[in-house]
Amino acid sequence: MLLHVEEDEDIKLIVDSLKELLDREWNILGSKKHEANSEKILDLFYKLKDIGVFEFLGNSSILQSVLINEFVGENLLPGIIATTFMAREDVPTSVGINYALELDKAEYVVTPKGIAKVSEVEYDEIKSPDPSVRVYKILSGKWSPYDNFNFVFLNASAQMLGHATYCLNKAIEYAKTRIAFGKPIGSYQAIKHKLVDDAIGLELARSRYLIDTDPFSFEYSFKKSFRAILDSIQVHGGIGFTTDIDLHLHLKRVVLINKILTPFVS
Repeated sequence: MLLHVEEDEDIKLIVDSLKELLDREWNILGSKKHEANSEKILDLFYKLKDIGVFEFLGNSSILQSVLINEFVGENLLPGIIATTFMAREDVPTSVGINYALELDKAEYVVTPKGIAKVSEVEYDEIKSPDPSVRVYKILSGKWSPYDNFNFVFLNASAQMLGHATYCLNKAIEYAKTRIAFGKPIGSYQAIKHKLVDDAIGLELARSRYLIDTDPFSFEYSFKKSFRAILDSIQVHGGIGFTTDIDLHLHLKRVVLINKILTPFVS
């Protein structure tokens, strides 16, 4: 979280519990997170449910919800878990407009048309921009009313900022320690200005989704997050384009979130 926002005790307890669980069960996978199988992913889902995070999220304020979803993005949680956080449900739930992900693991899917059981939705699998997550085109469904799809946009925006924040922080750390021509690369203006511009861009995007429920705040968050992650990869040089570190996983996930939630995709 780039900008400090005063947090209540409930948020601190939830985030601390999340961090403890994820450090033990998920983050130890490092750059191999995309290789986790369905059994591991669903096991993690129900461990998260057991600590009460989904129940808390369902009754949280907008501020609490986006703060938790930023944390979800930073930790690159599996697709079906990430979308369940977006929808603020307590069972595996996918989200999307024309496309949705992980319908093979989801019980429900939420779209602007409403919410439906996956068993009552027709869909076809398509090629995914993120090889670790399966994507489907929604053809039809038996929809029930869903109160506020704008919450999905807000939480998705927060997750994208979380992904970008993680990558930017990694780039800053690397720029401090990578020596070129006798001094850290972060001391060169070309690197310094790039990272500062990205940090400012992310904060501007963050301020928009904290106060604006319009879908255009989602589009703005994507643009700033995508730019920051690309710059973070570039700052890392050659290693940034390899699978030895997980920056590419965050980039693919942000592209995927944009694909399933861009209102203008035909």
